[in-house]
Formats: sequence, structure tokens, C-alpha cells
Amino acid sequence: MSTPAVSVVMPVFNAERWIHEAIRSIRNQTLADFEFIIVDDGSTDASESIIADAAGSDGRIHALRQTHYGVVAALNKGMAVARAKYIARIDADDVAEENRLELQRVFLESNPDVAALGTWATIIDEQGSKIGELKPQTDRRFLDAQLKRQNPFIHASMMFSTELMRQLGGYRDQLEGAEDYDLWLRMSERGWLANLAAFLLRHRRHLGSTSSAHSKKQLLAARLSRMSAARRRSSMPDFVSQLRAPIDPRHLLEVDELRGTGQFYSMLLRAPEDVMESGLLTCLHNLQIDHAERKAAQIWLHQAFKKNKSTAFRIRALFWLFYLHPSRAFSLVLSHFKRSDS
Repeated sequence: MSTPAVSVVMPVFNAERWIHEAIRSIRNQTLADFEFIIVDDGSTDASESIIADAAGSDGRIHALRQTHYGVVAALNKGMAVARAKYIARIDADDVAEENRLELQRVFLESNPDVAALGTWATIIDEQGSKIGELKPQTDRRFLDAQLKRQNPFIHASMMFSTELMRQLGGYRDQLEGAEDYDLWLRMSERGWLANLAAFLLRHRRHLGSTSSAHSKKQLLAARLSRMSAARRRSSMPDFVSQLRAPIDPRHLLEVDELRGTGQFYSMLLRAPEDVMESGLLTCLHNLQIDHAERKAAQIWLHQAFKKNKSTAFRIRALFWLFYLHPSRAFSLVLSHFKRSDS
């Protein structure tokens, strides 16, 4: 078999509603020289049969299946068998524009110092109608600086070096939820990362795609990704290999430098009504948190404020609500008292 120009890897779990369109968008690419590796992560709906039918009608499609181990395991399984110089990502509920693979491959071939390349994306709803746009920065040096603070890349739009991905060991399951962010941070230590100023992906948003608890675990994984990258930049050992998967904030209490993070997220992931004396308030004294963590902490504090009738607790909670973000705190508290009055 000849080596394809690009290996497209798509993990799938119970995506029967969207997967036809995702598969069609890859099959109709202007760059026809690709292999399409679809990894079914133990779906219980019709996804498996849809994938099998697609593979039976197109020799470029390779179907793999595994027990439901999660997206990181599915991605690593697919990338392990990829044969092309470049791997392109797509998700089962997204849609690639027809010239996506061609434009990204041409850019990477023309810029060998770029290790990974993303694109802009149109945001679509469940019916496929446009509801917004994602336009991450395209300046390489700005991206390099921004990457140390947050993830400026759309995962499903990325194309990257297969060789470098394997040298780095692929995605790390300890950081599932921010597995892509962690990989980009590690790749940035070997080469440039870039974004194309072109809308080459339609990224679907639909109800129920992300729960509150999952969002908080994503924030935790992102924080750990940044912390591990900072250690590598300081020529210190990376602590991620010490962590167990799936990540649990309680595990972090066993590592001295991660104890504050463990305390913060252990509290943030608990139900506010279960907490009488909030350790979160103590954690906020000592932990530097980013904008997304501030918002999550504020929402949690507001919920705790409503559930906990202790005057002392409410005074402390109000202080931190306003300390974290005054205008948002004012809106939250005002809405609470308006509802109480009614």
C-alpha cells in the first residue's frame, strides 16, 4: 500500500446523529490522498454499523473499535496505526470544509518549522445553522506567548507531525479534558504552532455536550498542563507521570506542589449544600487562579451562599464573590435577592 499524504483520526462515541455528515466531509476532500482512521470507543448506538458501512464502501476508511476507555485512548489507538507524515483531527459531530486537508498540508509542507497547524471555525447548532465564529490568533509569536496561559487552538481543526507526536508519546490520559492543550505545550518546545486564517471547520455545539462537572475537570487538567510545562521550562522533572488516570483532585494532595490545587478542585467539585465550612475560601488566599477558574469559583460560591444559612459563612462568601469579580458578583447577588423577595 502506498503511503497516504494525510492520516485523519476521528474518535467516536454514540454519535449516530452526526457521524454521517462528518464522514462525508472527509470523503469529499479536494485532497483525495488520505487514510481515514475511525476509532469507535465502545458506542452503544448505531455508530458501529455506520462506520462499518462507510469502511466497506471506501478503501481509504479504516474502522477500529475498543471498549469504552475514553477519547484519549481512542486517539492514541488511531494515531498508533497512522501511516502518513501528517495527522489531521476531526470530531464525529464536526464538519470539515472540502479544501481543509489540502490547504493545511500545503502550509505545513511550505513551513517545515511548524509542528502543528490549526484553523478558524464556524460554530453551528444541532441543525447545522451558523451561530458564531471562532477566530483564534494567527501570529506565531503571539500564539507562543498565549499558549502559556490558555489553549488558542481548536482541537478538531489541527494537523500535526506524526513523527513528533510519536516522539512525545501522544496524548496523556492523566490530563484527559485538556489532553490537546498538554500536547500543544509539549509540541511548542520542539517547533512553532500556527493557525490558518481560514474557516476550514464547522464546529458543532449542542445541548448536553459538556456538564458542569466535566467543565471543572477540564479546568483542572488545563491548570496541570500549564504547571507541568512551567516545570519543563525550568529544567525540572515533569510530575504528570506521577499522577493516576483518571485525574482526581484528591490524588493531588499527595504531591506537595499540587496540594493547593487539589484542595481547590476537591471543594469545587463537591456539591455546595454538602459544605458547611468552605475550604474553598481558605484556598483562595494562597492560589493564583485564572479567569475561567475565577468564574467557576464564583458560581460555586453563589450556590453555596444560597444553600448555607450560616451568617459567618455568608459574610465570607460575599467577600470572595466580590473580590473575584465585582460586577458579576453584584449581578449574582442581586438576582438572588430579587428571587427571594418574589
